Amino acid sequence: MKLSAFSSRSPLRRCPRSVVGRAFTLIELLVSVTFLVILMLVVSQVIGIVQRTWVRANSRVSQFREARQAFDTLSRSITQATLNNYWDNDFDTVGTDAAGQQITLAKDYFRQSELQFVCGPTSTVIPAAAGNAQNYPGHAVFFQAPLGIASLVATAGQGGGGQQPVNTENMVNLLCGRGYFVEWGTDASFRPAFLDQLNNAVPVRSRLRLMEYSPTAEKNRIYDTNLRPITAHSMEWYQDVLNTGVQNSQETEKTRAFTRPIAENIIALVISPQLEATGNTSVAPYAIAPQFIYDSTLKVNPGSSPINASPQGTQHLLPPLLKVSMVALDERSGELLAREENNQMRAELLTAIAGKLQNASSLVEELDGSQGKVGTLVQLLLDKKLNYRIFSTTIALKQSRWSF
Repeated sequence: MKLSAFSSRSPLRRCPRSVVGRAFTLIELLVSVTFLVILMLVVSQVIGIVQRTWVRANSRVSQFREARQAFDTLSRSITQATLNNYWDNDFDTVGTDAAGQQITLAKDYFRQSELQFVCGPTSTVIPAAAGNAQNYPGHAVFFQAPLGIASLVATAGQGGGGQQPVNTENMVNLLCGRGYFVEWGTDASFRPAFLDQLNNAVPVRSRLRLMEYSPTAEKNRIYDTNLRPITAHSMEWYQDVLNTGVQNSQETEKTRAFTRPIAENIIALVISPQLEATGNTSVAPYAIAPQFIYDSTLKVNPGSSPINASPQGTQHLLPPLLKVSMVALDERSGELLAREENNQMRAELLTAIAGKLQNASSLVEELDGSQGKVGTLVQLLLDKKLNYRIFSTTIALKQSRWSF
């Protein structure tokens, strides 16, 4: 039949051999798999880098959160520093009367105070730390402020003769002593007592810590009769700072410790009293404390010269400004310094830091750097591969009573 002949010549039964039955060769498969593996490696590396960056950034934020909170606490407390000074007369003796009493004549007014503000290198401000100065890097500051810190002291109750706690809820303006400094040491005295019963499962931690001295108003030794006048007993009212730390076996709710840590891994605290430099270019801002030492009981601080004609000098006056800087390390760097094999490195580093924070004129070069270079103190940390952060602020003391 012609129909059959037509079917045998149908183009549908003659497909090109190059199209029907073609497959990938082994080489093509290997090349494809290779490209796929490379792509997966690149993607995994990118994801790893992003993850590590996020973890590092999150860690830095959390690591320095404690330091930031401590710095804010320190700044708020210093802002409230006061000397509560008042005007008094200065007299000249002009003779004696018939009874042998001196006859005086008022000649001038000057500011007087029963309180004190003092700051400077810790080994100078706390003489007991001088013998171990490498464990107290940086500066210390001690002052009085209306912080209202009081303890619940039991007192005789009315009628029944029982014991009742004193209500100090509304005594928010009680005058208290306050101080801050950096100390190297262990946490053996203030960590939870149950950790010592775990057979050294949790070892004692050695760290650099920002310490706060905060005695209650009842224990404010500034008015101790044995320490009066304050000009003759400068700095004695807080010299118990190293002996009133936390002791777990002795501390109770009624006998709390006055010195305790508020932040770990703080490697240096820098306090620089300064003048307001605006419109007064003839005097350096740090002229009142060129060696960082400021003692309100002195008319002229160490290393400085009288900056005006007034015989008052700096006596019984707060510095107008305080430049406060704090250098904090992250936990990894703090742990690195605490390792026993790094004892020599830590001692050298802390000694170098203490040696640099002696001259206020070089503070900018030491912390901030100059001419595009990092500060020399910062370079010490970089050389030791330590991660750090510097917190800095300039505080205007509200109770300062300066005029030039």
